[in-house]
Amino acid sequence: MRPPIEMRRRPQTRSGWTALVRALRRILGMPDYAAYLEHCRRAGHPAQLTERQFVDDFFERKGRAPRCC
Repeated sequence: MRPPIEMRRRPQTRSGWTALVRALRRILGMPDYAAYLEHCRRAGHPAQLTERQFVDDFFERKGRAPRCC
């Protein structure tokens, strides 16, 4: 038996949630490793950082950047 129509997930719903999560991460200033991997794939080179290295580098650079507040 199939679930009611309102309970079925459409494929675009998942990509919509993914886009929302990425947007919120940018707003909140959180690192987005998946976006980094996508950038590397589109640029045609392998990722040079592991996820841990990426996050560490992100927060290290964030701490050094001049801030207004």
